[in-house]
Amino acid sequence: MQWKRQPPKPVKVPLTFEEQVAVTLDFAIDDLEREPDPRRAVIAAYARMERAFGHHGLPRRPSETAIEYLRRVLLELSSRADSIETLTSLFERAKFSRHEITPDMKQEAIYSLREIRESLA
Repeated sequence: MQWKRQPPKPVKVPLTFEEQVAVTLDFAIDDLEREPDPRRAVIAAYARMERAFGHHGLPRRPSETAIEYLRRVLLELSSRADSIETLTSLFERAKFSRHEITPDMKQEAIYSLREIRESLA
């Protein structure tokens, strides 16, 4: 009997934590761009970042404010601190103030999320 040699199966290399978060954020960006309300888009952008970090091992503690959470995450990650700070600042303004949230602020939040994704990839 003659045996045919099978080609080797590709080895799946597990994604790093940073790569997993980057993939998660990548899927969220298109949804955020389609949100017509700038305030809701900014809040959603931050919430998705927080959920992605939480899903991958860095959840926000119940006692943490957005700023406290940000500081702790920055110690864990090697991503762009300025982008996370920008997104957090926009989130706080959108969530906790009655100031206008403009379409430019929405785009700034989405841009920040992209920079976070790219720095993690």
